[in-house]
Amino acid sequence: MNSPLLFTDLDGSLLDHDTYSHKAASPTLAILKSLAVPVIPTTSKTLAELLPIRAALNNTDPFIVENGAAIYIPVGYFEQQPDKTTLCIKEGLEFWEYSQAPTRAHWQQLLSKVSEQFGDQFSGKYINFQNLGTQGIADLTGLPLTQAALANQRGFSEPIHWLGNDAEKKQFIAALESIGALESIGAHIVEGGRFLHLIDAHACKGAAMQRLTSSFKANGKHNNYICIAAGDSHNDISMLEAADIAAVIRSPVHSSPILKREENNYISEHFGPDGWNEVIAKILKTEF
Repeated sequence: MNSPLLFTDLDGSLLDHDTYSHKAASPTLAILKSLAVPVIPTTSKTLAELLPIRAALNNTDPFIVENGAAIYIPVGYFEQQPDKTTLCIKEGLEFWEYSQAPTRAHWQQLLSKVSEQFGDQFSGKYINFQNLGTQGIADLTGLPLTQAALANQRGFSEPIHWLGNDAEKKQFIAALESIGALESIGAHIVEGGRFLHLIDAHACKGAAMQRLTSSFKANGKHNNYICIAAGDSHNDISMLEAADIAAVIRSPVHSSPILKREENNYISEHFGPDGWNEVIAKILKTEF
C-alpha cells in the first residue's frame, strides 16, 4: 500500500496570505491526523518561525525551512539518525538537522559586492532583511514585532524586498549569479509571494523534499511513499514538479505557478487555506 507524505507551503497555502491563520484548513488537517499522514511544512520561513507554527498546528512531523536550505527532523522520529545530519537544539527541542548551504553571512556579503560593483544601478532598488530590521519586516509583512524578529533569524538565506522594475530585477539576478559563479558557490534567486530569496543554487524545496522522502524510505514505517506537494508561488515549482501529485493553491495576490507536468495535477477553486482544504481533501478522496 502506498503511504502519502504531504509537503506543504505555508504562506498563501496552508496559512492565509493576510492573517496567517490556518483555521479554514482545519477540517482536512484533522482528517490527515486521523490517517497518520505526515504534514511536512516546506517554506521560506525560518526554524525560529516554524516552532510556534508547529505548536499551533499540533504538528510533530519533520519540516523544511528557508526554501529548502535546511531540513529538520525531530530526534527519535526515525529509529536511526539519518546520514549527514547533526544535532540541533532550539528552544529546548532536539532536531536532526541537514544542510549543506552557505550561511546567511555569505549571502549578505554577496549582496554588498553587487552594490559595490554596480552602485546606484541596484543599491537603491532593493532592501534586504538585514537592513530592514524587525520594524521594517513587520511593516512589510503585517507580522507582529515578535514574529518579525523570528523571521529575521535566518541561517542559510537572505530575503530581499525588490523596489525596481522587472527588467532591472532580471539584471540584478544575473549580477548576483555571476558573482556567485566566480566564487564557485552558486547563487540563486527564488521568488516567493512577497520577497526574492537569495539561496544556494543547489538548495530548493524540490531537492529537500526528495532528500527527506529518501529518509522516510530508509527509516520510515512503510515500504512505499507517495509525495503530495501543495503550494501557491514560484518558489514552490521545484517541489510541485518533483512530487507524485501536485496541488496548486490559488492566490488572491498573484498568478498561479505554471507547471510543465501534465498528470496528477490539481488546482484549487478557492484561495489560501480554503483552497488548501478543498484540494487536499479531494486528493485524499480521489487518490487514496
